[in-house]
Amino acid sequence: MKYYPMNLDLRDRSCLVIGGGKVAERKALSLLEAGAEVKVISPTLALKLQELSTSGKISHRNKVFEDKDLEGVFLVIVATNSSEVNCRVALLCKQKRILVNVSSPPEESTFIVPSVVERGALVIAISTEGASPALAKKIREDLEKVYGPEYGLFLERMSLLRRKLQAEINDEGLRRKVVQAVVESDVLYLLKSGRLKEADHRIAEIVKAETT
Repeated sequence: MKYYPMNLDLRDRSCLVIGGGKVAERKALSLLEAGAEVKVISPTLALKLQELSTSGKISHRNKVFEDKDLEGVFLVIVATNSSEVNCRVALLCKQKRILVNVSSPPEESTFIVPSVVERGALVIAISTEGASPALAKKIREDLEKVYGPEYGLFLERMSLLRRKLQAEINDEGLRRKVVQAVVESDVLYLLKSGRLKEADHRIAEIVKAETT
């Protein structure tokens, strides 16, 4: 199967997790980080899910899954310990055209979740399309060594710079030239070295040099 790579905006979307174990816990946490409204259906919950339910960060229904639970749902994660239940939910989701990810058997999914490296606004997704999750994990660990926290700091500054340039410079070509000059400069190195003020000063220097 060939998957189409994409990023979903899940802010304020109703997402359902069926299952209460460690896999369900991990999936629910990822959905919360993306800003989704998370509902969990399971007779039992892992410790972290219990805490999230108690604090009101997720909605928990202490019961087994019923077909009507899919009403109004945008996306479903199925992570019960029963392949039969997982397959039945997957089929229902497909019939209702609801995105579904199945822990087991994974081939019943309509989407898969890649291994991810996150550095602030930088998100690097790695997928082997299910052929080898172990390889995806190894590549993720390798990339985590290459792309450190400085990339998140860099993107924070680039976001501010982009807004500043859009407000002050009408020439789109000049804006691109400034941004490219910053990307190709030593700003990332300065951030990696912890020299944040020097990095900010360097960006200001580049902007001045390119626009005057």
